[in-house]
Amino acid sequence: RCPGVACAARTAMPDQVRGEPSQGSALSPRAAESSERACPYLDTVNRRALNFDFEKICSVTLRDQNVFACLVCGKFFQGRGHGTPAQTHSVTAEHFVFINLVDGRVYCLPEGYEVVDSALDDIKFNLRPKFKLSEVQSIASQAATRKRDVFGTQYVPGFGPMNDLSNSDFVNAVVQALIRVDPLRDFFLMEENSHRSKSAVVRSFGELVRKLWNPRKLKAAVSAHDLLQAAGAASDGRFRLGRQSDAAEFLKFLLNELHTGLGGSRKRKTIITACFQGEIAVT
Repeated sequence: RCPGVACAARTAMPDQVRGEPSQGSALSPRAAESSERACPYLDTVNRRALNFDFEKICSVTLRDQNVFACLVCGKFFQGRGHGTPAQTHSVTAEHFVFINLVDGRVYCLPEGYEVVDSALDDIKFNLRPKFKLSEVQSIASQAATRKRDVFGTQYVPGFGPMNDLSNSDFVNAVVQALIRVDPLRDFFLMEENSHRSKSAVVRSFGELVRKLWNPRKLKAAVSAHDLLQAAGAASDGRFRLGRQSDAAEFLKFLLNELHTGLGGSRKRKTIITACFQGEIAVT
C-alpha cells in the first residue's frame, strides 16, 4: 500500500530513534521536515483508541524522547525515521498516521511527510487543550452545557468523571475540589501561566485542569496519571500510583508545590496565596 514498505522493513536499524531518515531514504531530512501533502489514510484514524492522559513513553524502548502516538491503535512509539519503533510499526501493522506528543504535528509513515488537515484539529486540541482569554471569561456561563464524547457519553465540562488509577481517588477528590475555585481554574486554563514552569507538578496540574474543562473531549473520563507521576517524584514516593494516601495531606503538599513551582515564597505571592491565604484580624 505504501511505496518502499518492504525495503524499509529489510533495512530497519533499531538504534536510530531520532526520527531522521537514513541515507538510504527517498526523503532527505530537510524534505521530510518540510514536505506537506494530503494523506490518503486519514479514514483509518480511530478516535476511540486514543488516550493522551498516560505517561508519554515509547511502548517499545520505554524512553520519553521524540514519542509519537499511532492514530490508528493509540500506542506510543519513538521516532519516525527508518528503523525507529514508530516506522517499524507503520510497516508491520500498516498503521500510517502518527502524531508527535510534544508539538502535535502529524506525519504519515513510513514516507515521513507532514499531514496538515483541519480534520485532525479535534485530536490536536485533545492532546494539548488551549483556551483563549475570551473563552475563559465565559466558561462559567457555559458550565451547564452538556457535551458528548466520541462514544456518545454525555458530560459537562469541568464536572466530568476522573478515572481511579489504582487507589488514586484521593488525588481525584482534591483536583475536583480545586477546579471549583474560579480564580485558580481561570489561572491554569491559560496555558502560558504554567506550561513553562520548571515544576513538573505545576505543568501536569495545569494540563489536567485544561483537560477537565475541555469542551471537545474524545473521552468523557480524564486520568490524573501525569500529575501522580510528577507528585510521586516530587514527594520521594510519598504520593504515588497504587498507594492510598490521605486527601488532606495531598492537598497541603499540592498547594505548596504549586506555590513554590510558580515562583512563590514566604514573601512572594502567587495565585495560590491569593486564593487560599487567610488573614488574622487582631481586635
